[in-house]
Amino acid sequence: MVVGAANLDRMVYVDQLPAVGATIMGQRYEEHPGGKGSNQAVAASLWGAQTQFVGCLGEDEAGTILRKAMLDAGVNLDLLKTHPVGSGLALDFIDQSGHYQAVVISRANEYVTSDFLKPDPAFWKEIGLVVQQLEIPFETVDAVGRMALDFDVPVLLNAAPAADIPRSWWKWINMLVVNEVESAALTGLQVQNTQDAKIVAQQLHKHCPNVLITLGERGVLMISSEGVDHLQAYHVPVISTLGAGDAFVGVFAAEWVRHQDLRQAAEQANRAAAASVQRSGAQVSYSRPEEFKNWGLA
Repeated sequence: MVVGAANLDRMVYVDQLPAVGATIMGQRYEEHPGGKGSNQAVAASLWGAQTQFVGCLGEDEAGTILRKAMLDAGVNLDLLKTHPVGSGLALDFIDQSGHYQAVVISRANEYVTSDFLKPDPAFWKEIGLVVQQLEIPFETVDAVGRMALDFDVPVLLNAAPAADIPRSWWKWINMLVVNEVESAALTGLQVQNTQDAKIVAQQLHKHCPNVLITLGERGVLMISSEGVDHLQAYHVPVISTLGAGDAFVGVFAAEWVRHQDLRQAAEQANRAAAASVQRSGAQVSYSRPEEFKNWGLA
């Protein structure tokens, strides 16, 4: 089950990201379904996991687009709500190297609450993992985490966008997935290389039993009770890194629920992220396992 945000991505491709005070010309404009929660739910569902998305859309065209994209991917939307304020939006600027900057306007995502979920043992018995991010209200993230703890359901927190989190949250976080920027927000320590990532992961491991730091072209650093492990990145042509982290989280979650093997889940998620960066957009760049051969990853 993924609890999180759904946003319509409005993407502008540019030669280089604008400096402060600068006006630049865009190369092209695209719109695609996105939002961290929705992205991760779609990635997990395409991977073959029975996936439920818990969130809120606007009663607008963007909401229609987002709903259709999730349904087409096989995501269960029984707990999806709507709000007249309008669907979430993300303004994304992507440069020639595939790197991006984004601004998110939350709108309906601000109205996601733990009341969307049922405090029913029969409901929670069917859930293998709860996946959350930080694009919905913090009080909702915490309430859902505590509810999962009460029903003995593990929680994966993708602490993104980058922010510090309350100490009380660590009691319900079983798995933490962050990138270099997000790990710095949690620890105050910068990650410039793999050795830095190892130090940061060890700090986070004091609070959380399973920590994964995605490092882009440097791969993935993870730490658990079995020790520290480093997965190398795949070297592939990059069109856009937008949504690649969500592809990683979604596939990791699906694979972990299936096999409960941290390294195996991370290996498959690493491949999924490498496939994602070779296409434009977030959800539209995600692959089913049988499609990996099309991206040189079979």
